[in-house]
Amino acid sequence: MKKIIWLYPKLEKWMGGTRYVFECSKQLSKKYDITVICQKSNTLIVDEFKKNNISLIDLKSNSFTDLNFWLFFKRNINRDLKKIKKLISKDEIVISSMFPMNLLADKLSNKHIQIVYEPFSFFYYKYIWKDFSVLHHIFFKIMSFLYSSFDITATQNANKLLTLSKYEAINIKKIYNVNSEVIYEGVDLDFFSIKDSTSLQLKYPDCFPIMHSTGFDSYKGTDLVIKSLPLLKKEISNFKIFITFTRENSKKLSSYKKFIRKNKLKENVVFLGSIPYRLLPELYSFVKVYLEPGIGRSMSLSNKEAMACGTPVIVGLDASEEVKDGFNGFLIDSSSIEQLVSKIKIIYNSDNFYSNNALDFVEKRFSWESVSEKICHQIENLSIK
Repeated sequence: MKKIIWLYPKLEKWMGGTRYVFECSKQLSKKYDITVICQKSNTLIVDEFKKNNISLIDLKSNSFTDLNFWLFFKRNINRDLKKIKKLISKDEIVISSMFPMNLLADKLSNKHIQIVYEPFSFFYYKYIWKDFSVLHHIFFKIMSFLYSSFDITATQNANKLLTLSKYEAINIKKIYNVNSEVIYEGVDLDFFSIKDSTSLQLKYPDCFPIMHSTGFDSYKGTDLVIKSLPLLKKEISNFKIFITFTRENSKKLSSYKKFIRKNKLKENVVFLGSIPYRLLPELYSFVKVYLEPGIGRSMSLSNKEAMACGTPVIVGLDASEEVKDGFNGFLIDSSSIEQLVSKIKIIYNSDNFYSNNALDFVEKRFSWESVSEKICHQIENLSIK
């Protein structure tokens, strides 16, 4: 059985990137001997990979979110290279996702497939910096100046570049000056399907339930969601929004809670925090609409998972490849409170039109089997070179 190595920086939360690696690896493991190598992980995610017969190796090293990673960049890269070299040979196929794993892959193998979710955000997308201090901005600028060339070179050297949307393919061409092939994300349609949500209906009766998931990043649109709630209260008094976290940010959370108290919205907002992956389908099935109205997000696994559970979504204009406006959800201006509230109100007053369309849209367009088949095709093409 052919051996495949997949390099990914952090497997600590069930965020979109982690789920992408997990679902693809699960499918690829049916045909290949696949090993996932990361710089950091947590026990729950390691166990989930093992349950599905996916080998996962944690290097237990610094990743790009650690200050020490950047301060001692070359030392950290060389240390990880030394560890991984013991596990693979030069002619084995390596798949990488995200910087600096593409840099490691470039040095480790002459058969490298790079999957670019998006160009490395902290180097190229300054709107990401919005949530950080001036000191952070200075630090990001310095790190970008020093190390973005490593990312560009590694990406240009990859044998094949894959990405998740036409929107990102355009960005990749602009930043790296190389072409990429679009392979949309899939959804586990067995796991993410309409589930019995009676327990949630009994716990939260007589409400219009809404869901939003955030990592407290500006691109998720959380600021817009929170600021829209006073107007939403005037239009739909019995709404209840359930907010889950993919990471913590006590400062942001505190400011949101203060805003909610000030506007007397405490009964309308439930902060669920980080919830177990296995509970997501029930929550998606319970809510009537899922919100992710941020900027710069052309594809979101959460949007497709919600739709697979029959829940329409409201997203920013950049997500036009996964949402057909007025069919399975709505596209809105990411700065418009009025647009967000008006679209929620349309869904509130509708029957099952948007819900049925959301489910149908995902089932016809997105599956992990299709994604893995296309990646397998790229692997086989590299194998014969």
